[in-house]
Amino acid sequence: MAKLTPEQLREVNAAGVQRSGSRTEGRAICYQAHVRNKGWSATLCTDGADGYTGTVGENKPIDRIKFYVGTTGAMNLNVQAHWAETGTGPEHYIAPGTSYEFSHSGGQPVQALRLRSNNETMKAAAHVQGVGWKGTNAWSYDQWIGSIGENRWMEAFWIDI
Repeated sequence: MAKLTPEQLREVNAAGVQRSGSRTEGRAICYQAHVRNKGWSATLCTDGADGYTGTVGENKPIDRIKFYVGTTGAMNLNVQAHWAETGTGPEHYIAPGTSYEFSHSGGQPVQALRLRSNNETMKAAAHVQGVGWKGTNAWSYDQWIGSIGENRWMEAFWIDI
């Protein structure tokens, strides 16, 4: 787990400030996907902006993911990845004001992602290879997005809190 750079911290906390008065009460998560043979895609924050990180329609897997958790509101966030060949990895807690990057030493694509918090509900969806968008419209403290057991990788995803 790494401390945020001053620029990253400003971005995450600004996202929370933009939603002041909303149900998030200043809490924010920023996230970014690395797309194989393309590089890092856009960083998105849970500030109410539409969009996703990754690609859609290019058949390119996500092979790394960065998360940044803002300091405002002290959101508890745990994340866990499911990899193409090695399965589900360990769960990681990302403390407020820090970041975490998922990557697999063998470069395997991410097939699914678990998002868990004990103090904030979330909803999320993933664009899955050959399937399209899979997710839920229900708010939940604990959910998986993507696919497990289908041998399909994630191409893009979004999160809302």
